[in-house]
Amino acid sequence: MNKEYKLHEIIIEAGQLFQRYGIKSISMEELSRQLGISKKTLYQFFEDKNDLVEKVLFHLMNEHGCLLENLQEQKRNAIEEMFEMYRYASEMIRNYNPALEFDLQKFYPSVFKKLREFHRNNIYNLTIQNLNKGITEGFYRSDLQADTIAKLFLIRTENMMHSDLVTPDEIHSDQFFKEIFKYHLFGILSKKGLTYVQKNHPEFIH
Repeated sequence: MNKEYKLHEIIIEAGQLFQRYGIKSISMEELSRQLGISKKTLYQFFEDKNDLVEKVLFHLMNEHGCLLENLQEQKRNAIEEMFEMYRYASEMIRNYNPALEFDLQKFYPSVFKKLREFHRNNIYNLTIQNLNKGITEGFYRSDLQADTIAKLFLIRTENMMHSDLVTPDEIHSDQFFKEIFKYHLFGILSKKGLTYVQKNHPEFIH
């Protein structure tokens, strides 16, 4: 097994542990035990835990960035592209662990800031592009203000994750996020778009 492959393997497994248990609770010693390697081996790849956390989070950012880029490269119409974005966001929310974000914000603020800016920029830019594409295709209202709608969508999603009005069970509920998505979708559809959704995604009508 070459060194690059081993590094990738450690990053993947460490990321899964951080997402499940948070960052603070996983020490380098615990991590080496969970991975079945010695601490000496672990320190051959990372200077310290800060270095490990940064590499894990940047790997996740690159992975999510590639997934989002693939959404645009698959030549779907704007509505189908929006549904793929919904499925992607829904999966992310199901895997959301508040402990991970809390640990990042408190103990690794620079990494947290980069990660938040990355997600904001990607979601905003994808939403803007999708809205403009939908207007051009006639599926979305021709009079909508893409910049305003994209910001509202982003604000609504972020606030949902951090509001004490929303319980953890609601955040992880498929139905809850589906309602938020429908609120966005039916606010932007044209008559042509509504007809398309009624025909191709009737489960979102009722």
